[in-house]
Formats: sequence, C-alpha cells, structure tokens
Amino acid sequence: MGLFSSNKLRQPPLPDLAIQLDDTADRVYRPDDIVRGHVVLTPVASIEPEALKVSLFGQSLIWYRRDVGSGNTTDYHHWRDNAPLFEVAQDILHAATTMTNEDKKEPQAISKFEAGQVYTFPFQFTFPAGTGTTRYGQYENDSDQKYDIGPHDLPPSFLFTRFNRPTDDGTDADFAKIEYGVRATLICPGIGVVQGKSLIDLTTTSIILFQPTSPIPPPGPYTTLNRYPKTLTLRSSLLAGNTQTGIRQSIRDRLSSSTPTLDFEVAIELPEHFTSGSEFHFRASFTTLSRSPNALHIPPSVTFNILKLDLLDFTFFRAPRDRDAGSGRSGLHRSNRYESWPPPDQLYIVAKNEHEDFTERKTSLNALPESAILELTAGLPEYSVIASSSGEKDSGAMEEQVKSTCEQWFTARIPGVTVPSFRSFAITRAYKVRVKLGVEVGGKKFEREVESAVGRMGSPQA
Repeated sequence: MGLFSSNKLRQPPLPDLAIQLDDTADRVYRPDDIVRGHVVLTPVASIEPEALKVSLFGQSLIWYRRDVGSGNTTDYHHWRDNAPLFEVAQDILHAATTMTNEDKKEPQAISKFEAGQVYTFPFQFTFPAGTGTTRYGQYENDSDQKYDIGPHDLPPSFLFTRFNRPTDDGTDADFAKIEYGVRATLICPGIGVVQGKSLIDLTTTSIILFQPTSPIPPPGPYTTLNRYPKTLTLRSSLLAGNTQTGIRQSIRDRLSSSTPTLDFEVAIELPEHFTSGSEFHFRASFTTLSRSPNALHIPPSVTFNILKLDLLDFTFFRAPRDRDAGSGRSGLHRSNRYESWPPPDQLYIVAKNEHEDFTERKTSLNALPESAILELTAGLPEYSVIASSSGEKDSGAMEEQVKSTCEQWFTARIPGVTVPSFRSFAITRAYKVRVKLGVEVGGKKFEREVESAVGRMGSPQA
C-alpha cells in the first residue's frame, strides 16, 4: 500500500438504466389510472443482477433555510420534512424482453445480462386515490386543523417556492412540493454509485403529474352564494330636487343637518367553491332602505363598476428542524455528507423545533361585464307604524315605504393552471376571491370590498 493510497472505492462502469413511460410527459394521471411503461437496461459489461425494483411513489418535501450568521461568517439553519405519501413496488427482473433478429421483443429467462445488449422490462401500476401512511408524532401539533396527518386523498402535484421565480425548480432551499414518479433501482453485486466507502444501488426516477378527481361541479348562476351586505348613506340635495351641483354644493350637503338622506344596502354574493379552468358567477345588488322626509326624488339608476377582482391563494407549510444538517448552504448531513434529507419516520422529539410559514399571493381576474348601468325598480309598498313624539307607536298612523332595487350578475374565469386546493401532512393550499365594487348613485361614488369565505378549488373534469 502506497504512502498516498486511499480506501475510497473506485467507481465501477455503470450500465445505462432508463425509464420510458407509455404516456407523454404532460399526461396528468387521476386516481385509478394505469401507469404503464418499461425500464431499459443496457450493460457496459456482463452483470448478474439480484433484482430490478420499480415503484410508483408520491412524496411531500419541504426545505426551509435561514441565515443565522453574524459578522464575516454565514451559517445556516435548515428545516426539512420528508413525508412519503405512498409507494407500491415490484421486482421486474424476470420480466425481461430482448430484441430478436426480426426486431421483435420476446420474453427471456435471463440471469446474466451481456454487454451492449438492450433489455426491456415492462411494468404497470394503478394510481391509488389516497395516502398509504400517517404522520402522528412527527410534527409539533398533531391536532392543527390546517393539516391532515391521517389518511387522506392524495394532493395534486404542487411546487411552491418562496421567491416564485420562473427558474425555481424545487432543488434549492425554500420550497414546498408534492411530487409523484416512477423509480427504478438495479440491485447488483459490484454495481452502484460510489459514495465514500459505500456502493449505492443505481437508481433512476421519472417524475409524473397527478391531480385528484374533483367532485365539484362548475359554479353556475344558481349555485348557493354567500351574501355580504353593507348599509350606506347618500347625503345629497339632489334627493330634494335641487339641480345644483359642484364643490360648493357638496360641502353644504356634508355640513348641513337638513340635507336629504337615503339609506341603501349594497350586497355582494360570492360562491365558496370554484373549479380550475371554469367560469364562476357572482352578483351585486342595490336596495333602498329608508329616506328622510325631505328626500322626495330617488335616483332613477345605479352604476356598478368592478374595480378589482382577485383570486387569493394561501399556502401553509411546516417542517421540523433538521438537526443533522451542517451549517452550510446545502445543509448536507454531518452523519452522511451524501445525504440531505432526514429519515421519513423521524419523530418530532428529535427535531424539538418546527418552522411554519404562510404566504398569500393574488391573481387578477377579469369580470364580465366590467360595469353596468341599472334602472331601479320599485317593489311593493311596505307599511310601518309611525312613532309619536313621545316615542310610542301610534297604531292609527302608518308610513308607506317603497323599496327600490336592482341587481347585476358578473362572470369571471379561474385560470386553467390553478392548482386544486388540498390539505395534507405538512402542506395546505386554500383559496378566496376578493371583489372591490364601485357604486355610483345620485352623483356620489361609494366602494364596497369583500372577500369570500375560504373556498375549495376543484380540478377540471378529466
């Protein structure tokens, strides 16, 4: 043994191992869909594998990094969550086929695979609908209702990055992602990737896309809506028949106690459930409520303007502290510098610390129509008892009030790239819609802004 000899293993020549799926890369799988393909193995030297394992898997991965350095040094703390959603595997070594002289694939019972020969191994999986694992005891708060640590429907493929840059692919820090794929692993004595003094089984992965089946029908005009009313007051001498307008008259109207008034209600009605790529409908209404005795002239029309319409998305994620991570940017583990993810079964008592984050982002939507001029329609008369000067009701005196009203339906579309909402072990996605409505009546402008309740975003029909 020489003076500068090393115990490090030499990298053996590696065979070519690839996964070829029958479907295109943009295929989106649903529960119970069949994932078909084959593994292609081309040795560069004769090998005798023990197994060729292929698996369909889903996983939730989170990596949050924080700079804790001071002065001239920069250290980092890392929080990571490595949560398997499911995995189904099979050994396909004995399903090998080779090409004949007539370019036909024929099954072969092979124990030794020759150099330069191309071998294919077909596989087939059925996509499950739900998770195959639970995560009890692996987070700070098992009862946090924002997440679901028990069995639940599989979430969609998802990538969230802190800076939301087009180049972010979920490989550097500050991301939360849900990913699915097919993984092939060759188990063969003397063949593998050298990591220090260890030989790691040769593995390749092909990422695929998944979306759950949505039970949500596209919202229509007759979908149940949540109503958000607000009472406003118009103070204007126009209500008394005064035709003068301008800044001076507006100042008098504001300062005078005798200015005619009209109380009215503006209501916006919004759905709770939405579907990616589909239209939704919402409604605005105007109703007069009461007026002062000197308010003799009700404005004949109202103008609605959609000043702002936003789809708000909310992303929640949490990750335990990775205590084995080094203080560098990559956070490689001290116990194994080739590893950067904690074991999936690590309990929270090992981390003793957790980082939780929340981000809100918005997407501007277009409403049709953008504005509408509506005539007020008088309803049936309503009668109420007039109070006497002492404040008591006089059953002999009645006051007639006629409420005028109008309403307008609006339509908008959710972008087709919108990820369905979901609630999983450590990542949750939710949505709201925010509307800012402008109302013009009697020469005055009012604004009403509301947000819908946290709603569910379904996926488009397959």
